[in-house]
Amino acid sequence: MYIIMVSAQTKDRGDVIMNRVVIFNQMHKIMLSGPVKGAEYIRGEIIKNGEGFQAALYTQKQVFHKNLAADALQDFMESLLGAAFTHYTAWDGQYRHAARLSKKGKWLTSRTADTTPPKAEKAKNHIFRERMAIPALVDMGVFTKELKVASPMRDKFVQINRFLELVSDETKGLPPQTALNIIDFGCGKSYLTFLMYHYFVEMRGLRVRICGLDTDAKLVGQCNEAAKKYGYTGLTFAEGDIGQQKKPPPESWGQENTFNLVVSLHACDTATDHALFNALQWNADVICAVPCCQHELRGQLQKPSDKSPLALFSRYGIIQERVASLATDALRAAMLESAGYKVQIIELTDRENTAKNLMIRARKTGQASASQREKAAMQEAEQLMAAFGFTPTLWRLLNSRI
Repeated sequence: MYIIMVSAQTKDRGDVIMNRVVIFNQMHKIMLSGPVKGAEYIRGEIIKNGEGFQAALYTQKQVFHKNLAADALQDFMESLLGAAFTHYTAWDGQYRHAARLSKKGKWLTSRTADTTPPKAEKAKNHIFRERMAIPALVDMGVFTKELKVASPMRDKFVQINRFLELVSDETKGLPPQTALNIIDFGCGKSYLTFLMYHYFVEMRGLRVRICGLDTDAKLVGQCNEAAKKYGYTGLTFAEGDIGQQKKPPPESWGQENTFNLVVSLHACDTATDHALFNALQWNADVICAVPCCQHELRGQLQKPSDKSPLALFSRYGIIQERVASLATDALRAAMLESAGYKVQIIELTDRENTAKNLMIRARKTGQASASQREKAAMQEAEQLMAAFGFTPTLWRLLNSRI
């Protein structure tokens, strides 16, 4: 049990003067505020996490996380109080403890009964966390050699974790004999691809075949070498252009006891349309795509007639850009619905983490005939296209195969 330095004289419920100490590792939650002038952090939060604690320290632009054993909390708090923060509030289930540092350098404390404090929050159990020994994360620079998230890669780490959580939701309950086939269109440096393989094989124990596709021959070669180094026998990479993929899927795709997944993370502009089109051609069970750079419809946007209530959307440049961007993904979702998929558009992470922040997640319904909703989805899409003069790539691709 560790006790920390706060022992100032204060009034407690009237005029009783007493010395008080706060036992921080008995707290459920601690909030740090009142940043010292010139300090790096603007606020902090420490929450109980199992036998230990998880701390989050916020700057103007970033958040830094640290896992702490219970017996390390004393030193951690001593390093922050007075040096970085001048206030704290802490809850132990019976009382709310508060303290502030006076101008004379004394800690002024108070305690009030609080039997309904904020519930002890459990740190979000991300699929991948610091201190997990995953060689690919170190080699790609996401983790340091000490298995901490490298500061420049924290946004990427958050994005990949969240993407994989959303993919994982769609693969829960698969029978153990299922072979999972995945194609990652526009895989780039393959942060996501390697971690998908590690998750599904090493953590879930599934039989997995993953192919990462990219136009950069050098990156493809490097990724294949890395897959060999890690012993990832079911992971391969191939050079290819998403827009030129007209061949049938691999032989294993669509066989009995297989589950087939197409993913695409930040494929630029119409590359996302080609990824979605190929996923539809191959009857993928699930499609997860986070689009990027939706420029195509911005160049096509025409002003509706002045009598149309939509005319206002084409009056201002920044509104035009955002309308075109949102329309791009709304039209994609409608076209996937028209092809027999249940579609969600989900916020991937906070916008401060990335502006390219929407995931289109679609799951094949398996219905034998088109529902009324599926028939209406394409009509809605074409009405919006007509209003603004849009002819999106996915629509042209779908009509070219008819």
